[in-house]
Amino acid sequence: MAESLSSLKVSDLMSTDLVEGEIDETLSEAVARMLKHKVGSVIVKEDERVVGVITKGDILRKAILLGVDAREVSCKEVMTAPVLTIDPDVPVEEAAKMMTQHNVSKLPVIKKGKVVGIITSSDIIRAEPVQVSYLQELVRARFVPHERN
Repeated sequence: MAESLSSLKVSDLMSTDLVEGEIDETLSEAVARMLKHKVGSVIVKEDERVVGVITKGDILRKAILLGVDAREVSCKEVMTAPVLTIDPDVPVEEAAKMMTQHNVSKLPVIKKGKVVGIITSSDIIRAEPVQVSYLQELVRARFVPHERN
C-alpha cells in the first residue's frame, strides 16, 4: 500500500533535475532551456540565490498574450517573484496546502540556502491521486479567469 501524503516529505517527491536560468538572460533563452529539458518551469537565480520562477503560465500571460518579443525581454520581467520556497523536510501535505493558499503549482526546494529540487502539484497528484482533494481548489483557481486589479 502506498504511503499517505501525511507521511511523505517534500524530499520524497521533489525532482532534482533542475532547469535554472539567470535573471538577466532573455526569456527566449529560458524558453529554449525549458524545451530542451522538457520541463514546465525555470528557476531564476541571481548570484546563486533563487529570486524567481518562470512557468509556462508566466510566459503565456506576461509575454505571448501581450505580444512581447521573447528575445528582447529579460527573465526578470516575466518571472514570478518573490518566489515561495519550501524545505525538503516539510510534509508533502503542507506543500500542497501552501500551493493552494498561494495559487502556485511549483515550489523550489531550498536547503541551507541552496536550491536542491522542485516540487510541483503534478508530483503530488502522481504520488497519491486519491488524496488530492485539497488540490482541487488550486486546479479550479488556475483555470478560472481572474480579474486584474
